[in-house]
Amino acid sequence: MASPNKQQKRAKRAKAKAKQIRMVGRKPLALDDETGHLDAPIPEYTLAMFSKMHAAEATSRNDMLLTLLSNLSEIINEHPDLLDMENAENEAMAATHLAADMLIDYRMWADGMDRETAQAWLTEPQFISDFGNALDSYRESLGEPDDKAE
Repeated sequence: MASPNKQQKRAKRAKAKAKQIRMVGRKPLALDDETGHLDAPIPEYTLAMFSKMHAAEATSRNDMLLTLLSNLSEIINEHPDLLDMENAENEAMAATHLAADMLIDYRMWADGMDRETAQAWLTEPQFISDFGNALDSYRESLGEPDDKAE
């Protein structure tokens, strides 16, 4: 496990990145003004992922995040057009944007939150830390090198 100082640095970078993602001005999704929900129906593959995430969240937030990461990887492979490369510097940043959007949509779907409340949930320090830990676990499961040499 990383040292507390390193965890704080990661959390700080993740928070700054999340803020940057919100502030950069990505194209907003179409919203229904009355309900705050998405106008377009949610695709079946997304609903299937949300159902898996909801079941995993009953166990732990980490399990929910790992479910998101593994399913999102499959979805990106099947639907690479979901990555918004126009508003991202690289594919990793586009995937981060997509993950953030999926998490916001998931929270709106699972708990009926409005978009602003879901975005606030996404930027909570504990959530950012949990997401960083889940991402590290996911990378380890893939056998990818971690950025431990910071």
